[in-house]
Amino acid sequence: MDIGIVSSRYAKALLKYASAHNQSEAVFEAMKVLRDSFLKVPRLKVALGDPMLSADKQFRLLHVACGQSKSTCVQEFFRLVIKNRRVAVMPFIVTSYIEAYRTQKNVVLCKLTVPAELKDKTIERLKQVVERKTHKNVDFAIAIDPSIIGGFIIEYDSQCLDASVAGRLRELRKQIV
Repeated sequence: MDIGIVSSRYAKALLKYASAHNQSEAVFEAMKVLRDSFLKVPRLKVALGDPMLSADKQFRLLHVACGQSKSTCVQEFFRLVIKNRRVAVMPFIVTSYIEAYRTQKNVVLCKLTVPAELKDKTIERLKQVVERKTHKNVDFAIAIDPSIIGGFIIEYDSQCLDASVAGRLRELRKQIV
């Protein structure tokens, strides 16, 4: 069976189960931590895929990697995945769950790149602009990049609004050349 199909089915089942137990947000937070763990520690995938690793150790490894979530849904889900020997597709399940949760809650992930820290009021205004444009709730991921000199870059869905000084300079350079 295709990894994409397996991961999306497990993710949808987890979302449905977590929603029924009013834990979908707690599971979402745990899945974001677990996704970050997979990204920061590439050997985590290798360790989980080790056939010599016992089910108990796999559970403990997943539990620690998700920030030791107290959610019973997360813990039961890990046990199910381990029992069904689907631990190898766990990174894909995590990504599918995050996407399914955002779709269900009508949330769009928006990356905001700025040259320096912004005031909360400014961030809130930018958030409102994106919410009006997308008609969705916005989950901001803020990145600080001094190389854009000034302004900001907002990326969401397949849209990119480059209102940075560096972007304007690139445009001017293209026009001159």
